[in-house]
Amino acid sequence: MYLNNYQSFTFGAIIIGLLSFVACEKTAETQKIIGFGIKTELAQTESIWFGSDTLTGLKVRVIEIADSRCPNDPNVQCVWAGEAKVKFTATHNTDSVGFDLKISPTENPETDTVSFKLNSKNYQAILYAVNPKPTANNNQGAKFATFTILNNN
Repeated sequence: MYLNNYQSFTFGAIIIGLLSFVACEKTAETQKIIGFGIKTELAQTESIWFGSDTLTGLKVRVIEIADSRCPNDPNVQCVWAGEAKVKFTATHNTDSVGFDLKISPTENPETDTVSFKLNSKNYQAILYAVNPKPTANNNQGAKFATFTILNNN
């Protein structure tokens, strides 16, 4: 079966249109945008946009979550209280910065805060929690960091 020029053009246009639609739909689903100051919870390798849109906002990605906190279990004896440490990157336009936040029973058991500057704008990151907390049997599954970003301009 052979197609004439009109049929080939029509078939090609339909295929390109469908591929474009599918590509746009996937992009729209994966771009989470929230306002500055709103708490969010992300797992390792997940990212979110803070601000009003992806053009002017700040993209924050959780790079790694490491949790060495001692389980709250009377049958477990720990030499060190441990800490939950989260590595982040923040990106605005072409600039990016990395920072770490941690929850430590001895230093900062409630929250940890860090200020950073990106493209001449001042921001503050606040880590509220890392969950789930360690257990004696170490079946913790995926870890999630609860945090927010404030725009200090």
